[in-house]
Amino acid sequence: MKAVFRRLGTFLIPFPASEKSWSAGNKLAGSGPLSSKTAIPIAFVLCLLIVTSTAARATPPVIPLYHASYAAYRNSLRIGNADFALTRDPAGSYTYQSVTRPAGLVALFVSDVVTETSRFAVENGRLQPLRYAYSHTSDDRKNTESIRFDRHKGLAYGDGNGKRRTLRLPSNVYDRLLAQLAISLDSARNQLAGSYRVLNHNKIRTFNLQRGSPALLHTPAGAYQTIEVSWHDDRHKARVTAFWLAPKLDYLPVRMRQTEPGKATISLVLTEIKFDTASK
Repeated sequence: MKAVFRRLGTFLIPFPASEKSWSAGNKLAGSGPLSSKTAIPIAFVLCLLIVTSTAARATPPVIPLYHASYAAYRNSLRIGNADFALTRDPAGSYTYQSVTRPAGLVALFVSDVVTETSRFAVENGRLQPLRYAYSHTSDDRKNTESIRFDRHKGLAYGDGNGKRRTLRLPSNVYDRLLAQLAISLDSARNQLAGSYRVLNHNKIRTFNLQRGSPALLHTPAGAYQTIEVSWHDDRHKARVTAFWLAPKLDYLPVRMRQTEPGKATISLVLTEIKFDTASK
């Protein structure tokens, strides 16, 4: 069960159990390795990565400030809670954060807490990541990662558990957590791209999106008409992550689910959401 909870740590795209953090093809000469010796699997969704959309965006996104709570499930068993918050900083940038913890009987055996934080700005109608931080703590270990983005130089400066690396980046790159938010905001302005490029820890992957049928979903937070959007990457084509976005909630997800043959289904279901009324 502990391994399942860790899988929730990076819901959209899990960290591999053993891989170098930044690929040799993207690193700069003279930079040190940024490696992950332990698996840092899925902490609740959305927990999404560094993303680049392939479509041009001219319409500025509307940024909904909010706090949402989700129940996390392994198949039908509730195993944890995930809280997401989107706030605006005094300087005009934004902070998007998720915190996931075990719940119920699982909390008696697992103490893992996964926190992801993304600071970003809006420039020329796009979300521009500024800083990203990841922390996965438990009774016996702590894994951390941070990334500072310099979009003017096209570089990202990473630090994973004290090991540093500099990475060359293409333009218009988002961090992992910002990916889910980008999907919601792009859907809200009818500019959802057909594919997104995702920098998953050590390499850029292409994620292809597919639209599903509208559906009425009943959640502890209420009943919502939703639009299904799912994606998979070219490396893990059998792993599909689906989002049910509610137009009534600024296209924020009321349900998220990841399926993969031979593995348990991991899902998040909205239990409560509150908007900053001053931002609506």
